Amino acid sequence: MWVRCLNTGAYTFLFYLANEQCEEMIFTLQHTANVDYGSDTQFYCGTRSSHGSCWNTYVISPNIVDLYECADGSKFDWENYIPGYSDLPLDAREVFFLRDTEGPAIAGYDADAIRRIKEKVEGRLEELEKEVPAIRNYYLPSGNEARIKKAYENRDPRLAANVITPYSDYVGSLNSQDYTVTSRWPFVEMTEEINDLKSDTESVFYYLHRKYVYEGVNEIDNRVAGPTDFPIIRYADVLLMWAEALIEGGGDLGEATALINEVRRRAGVAELNSTPATMVTGRDNLRERLRNERRFEFVNEGINYFDEFRWGTLKETVFYEGNGIMKIWGSIRAPYIWKGGYMADTWAIPLEEIQRNPNIKPNPGWN
Repeated sequence: MWVRCLNTGAYTFLFYLANEQCEEMIFTLQHTANVDYGSDTQFYCGTRSSHGSCWNTYVISPNIVDLYECADGSKFDWENYIPGYSDLPLDAREVFFLRDTEGPAIAGYDADAIRRIKEKVEGRLEELEKEVPAIRNYYLPSGNEARIKKAYENRDPRLAANVITPYSDYVGSLNSQDYTVTSRWPFVEMTEEINDLKSDTESVFYYLHRKYVYEGVNEIDNRVAGPTDFPIIRYADVLLMWAEALIEGGGDLGEATALINEVRRRAGVAELNSTPATMVTGRDNLRERLRNERRFEFVNEGINYFDEFRWGTLKETVFYEGNGIMKIWGSIRAPYIWKGGYMADTWAIPLEEIQRNPNIKPNPGWN
């Protein structure tokens, strides 16, 4: 195992305080648990259930979640888990994410808790019926949660490490004690039986960050003073940049594949060329696999925007028409708008350089 950290090198544990200075971390922004000297990632990427009651200002797109492969390296496809999923309009797919109203999922709840849950689910079903009158045929009062959870099982382990997926647990804080909550939809206010993950966008079901969002109360005293160092560059980045240089520079594809496989091996997902689904078919194919590998690996590490920018893909992969801030099932809550300028495919030439030399013109999209 090329990365040496205190928890056997697993990707999941790499971003914990105990491993902030392991050999994986080449250069980091150092933090201490003091205001003005700690990380504020928790404050913007946490939840109301997080210690200190944080904001989830930044959410994760379903595009990236659906991009994560199955553990055998095959592409994820909703149809393999819920046949007919893609036939429903985007908004109507919410039906598959609704919580159970019967069976083991609510066993032990008191009558009032069950009533409140049923009222919330019934309200959502009534809204969905306006678009698809037969929507109740798709809902399982007992088993809806188990069915949707299967879509997140046996996937690339980095998904569970980076994202709080539906019906997964998160260790939050209650009365300064560790308190386990579960991401459920629709959200129901807490009782002794109900321990739903609480966010400041609880009227909308989003994918929320898990990486660099502290769990429990043991590692953080203040929501704006996280103690864990933040990586500027780590070894996985070096390996993938090296592989990219080989791909783009006409280098050996076998060597590039081996470098990518070092990252995949540590992550616990099938290596390239190890299964029919992972076979590399040429330079263009390996280029896209390399780019996806970076998208899988570096969620919430401040890298993705700059990758898409330098690849010239920012508009086509993020700011295309029809994309935006999405609910978990893909409905657009707020569309993205391409405005050029700072979203262009090139950086601006500094104004002072243009003023010094009138032969230098601004790059396209910049004034």
